[in-house]
Amino acid sequence: MTKSKITLLALSLLLADQLTKLCVAIYLVKPVKIIGDFLTLEKSLNPGIAFGIQLNPKIVLILSLVVILFVLKVAKTELNFSHRSTKLAFALILSGALGNIIDRLIRGEVIDFIAFNFWPSFNLADAFIVTGVAMTIIFQKTILKHHSKPRT
Repeated sequence: MTKSKITLLALSLLLADQLTKLCVAIYLVKPVKIIGDFLTLEKSLNPGIAFGIQLNPKIVLILSLVVILFVLKVAKTELNFSHRSTKLAFALILSGALGNIIDRLIRGEVIDFIAFNFWPSFNLADAFIVTGVAMTIIFQKTILKHHSKPRT
């Protein structure tokens, strides 16, 4: 996966996130049950951070930007980008982080709309970030194990 493909993927994911949030903002007036009470599409606005923790919006924006810069630095120095899984994970994390930062810059809050009855509401950007981080942990561990085995 080339740099341009990673960029295209990240931009496509970012566009999907922003389009779903726009559709939710315009059209999702009342909750829509997808799987009974288990899964519902329901618009909620989150001015805070993860799990609805409330902080000053300016602090949240600054923290978000600092986290993105930190992730970029760590990714550049610590991750093995010769593997496709690392590139995909990075595209997911970057697009998700940028999607939520765009919301904070434009609206001052993030639009969440995916609601499981056992978990706080979230959006595609949140799902991208969690998936990308999980992939990074799983695949980097596998890659490191594979490269650290002595050759016989």
